Amino acid sequence: MDVAILGFGFLGKNLVKYLTIRWDELKRIDPNFKVTAIANSKGYIYDSNGIDLFQLSETQDLTSYSKAPFCFEQAATLIEREFFDCVFELTPTNVKNGEPGLSHIRKSLSRGMNVITANKGPLVLAYNELVSLAKTNDCLLLFEATVAGAVPVFSLVRESLQGDKVIRIQGILNGTTNYILSRMYYEGVSFDIALREAQEKGLTERDFAYDIDGIDAACKVVILANAIMGRKAVLSDVKISGIRGINEEAISLAKKSGYAIKLIGEVEKDLRVSPRLVPLSHPLCVNGTLNSVQFICDIAGEITLVGHGSGKETVSALLNDLYTTLRAQAIKS
Repeated sequence: MDVAILGFGFLGKNLVKYLTIRWDELKRIDPNFKVTAIANSKGYIYDSNGIDLFQLSETQDLTSYSKAPFCFEQAATLIEREFFDCVFELTPTNVKNGEPGLSHIRKSLSRGMNVITANKGPLVLAYNELVSLAKTNDCLLLFEATVAGAVPVFSLVRESLQGDKVIRIQGILNGTTNYILSRMYYEGVSFDIALREAQEKGLTERDFAYDIDGIDAACKVVILANAIMGRKAVLSDVKISGIRGINEEAISLAKKSGYAIKLIGEVEKDLRVSPRLVPLSHPLCVNGTLNSVQFICDIAGEITLVGHGSGKETVSALLNDLYTTLRAQAIKS
């Protein structure tokens, strides 16, 4: 399997790191497994014989990689010219027009390349189109990393709830807002201080409004609705209310009543993101940067998953999708 990684930021670098850790295992599964291209926003390196991930993992710098030249061309040129069995699309999320990720995924799928992505933008804007494109060209589009990071949301439904029906989904889908609300609840800090702490820890998006105004959570609600509930939802279908208006007084009143305030995303008849009062004993009531997702099924009842929604833990979801792709390739061959 020849693999390309488009996007060499935090997630791309951590993916390379964990590919080296799992290298022997991956080579046992597929002796021909290799990463032949890695791209960032300025260009890419390409080696048909395979990039030395161990060297690259040490330097984490594409331009200083010694075994292949750095090409100052866009990743779009790369995936038009070369063929890859699997493309990781890890460029930054853009919910306005989905680019450049949307074009990367469209081109890859149209050429019959399997795609694994952590990029929410293309799925929010063009989920049904991309799924249809994958089906038409007999390839996979996998996106476990787009919702709740390391929490195996889509894998659970795809593999373990095949005979069941998901009636409702709800959860804490944004770790940044959960961190802010947890700091306000347990440490008594103000909203502004908690937000500044989140920024200093690198938990927020470049534009923190994306987190605190509920846009990030709403994007995940759209993906859940379309992928699991079979909807044709778009972002404007979600009723969104963020956490800007949550102050110390509101936190104090909730605490006195035995509740915590959490930003909850919900998929049922309506799609919504809003602050809710959640009992402290409720399985969704997790703290810090943790995410939680609860499925209400017609046979299994309530199933709740909890885990890290961002950070290097998200690589777990990417690797899960890679192993799924490797198994599918083995069956084809």
